[in-house]
Amino acid sequence: MQNNFVVGVDIGGTNFRIGLVSEEGNLCSYIIQSSSILNKTGNSLISLKEYLLEYIKKNLSGELKAISIGLPSTISKDKKKVYSTPNLPGFNNVNVVDYLYNEIKVPIFLNKDVNCLLKWDMIDKGISKEGVTLGFYIGTGFGNSICINGEFLSGKNGVAGELGHIPVLNCNDICGCGNKGCIELYASGKTLRRIKEDNFKDTNISELFVRHKDSEVLKEFIEKISIPIATEINIFDPDNIIIGGGVVNMKGFPKPFLEECVYKHSRKPFPAEGLKFIYSSQTQESGVLGAAFKAMEELNQNQEGSFNSDSYR
Repeated sequence: MQNNFVVGVDIGGTNFRIGLVSEEGNLCSYIIQSSSILNKTGNSLISLKEYLLEYIKKNLSGELKAISIGLPSTISKDKKKVYSTPNLPGFNNVNVVDYLYNEIKVPIFLNKDVNCLLKWDMIDKGISKEGVTLGFYIGTGFGNSICINGEFLSGKNGVAGELGHIPVLNCNDICGCGNKGCIELYASGKTLRRIKEDNFKDTNISELFVRHKDSEVLKEFIEKISIPIATEINIFDPDNIIIGGGVVNMKGFPKPFLEECVYKHSRKPFPAEGLKFIYSSQTQESGVLGAAFKAMEELNQNQEGSFNSDSYR
């Protein structure tokens, strides 16, 4: 019997990840490489199309049901057009879905990358679709995803959950998005790199929390991370809080101190009491798996596939 597959794609400012995910939830032909491959033709979308066609030709041994792509972007409500991708400017104001569908002739799904990560984390951790689950992913920037009763909050224009771009009062530094004083300027991996250069030049960044987590400058950094998290907790009173990303997954990252800070800034007695923190088991493959599982869910709803993502965990 021929297997059905979805191609999952996770595109970041630094790394490009791709894999085939079967209807049993197995990942194969996984590849990670530099996102610079998207510069091959001088047009990011054409480069992506050519890469996908070559990848499918080389690796697929079954029926391709869909291609599902996660991008660190603001994306239109109909999930077709990328509005803005500061770290991948070749995708700004581009209709990714219609172009790729016309070229490859299979369903194309497009999502914000952190929605794919939260989808995978909810499957991986066995978290119910019922209620409110918030995902906070602190990497190069500050990613956020909001899932309510199994549906990812998109908003009027499709761009809900841009938590990293809430403004900080009286701060005028210019963010990559073009606005002034966005919180991710002060609470993200980019900030951590500056802290390292300014204060701990002789420490490898991977050892920063191992060697200096009790320093005042890193404690202040952790507190700044906690503020947008507590802000959204106060708005949504969530059932589950998932925290992940490259910064949080660093060796020695002080998770208990982060939780103390979130509690301190959360409204008392509730939602502060009984906050449920879950840490992502995020790997390099998580975004690929999450993208694929979101597509499988869509295919089931549209009766175009035979996938059941609830059976994967």
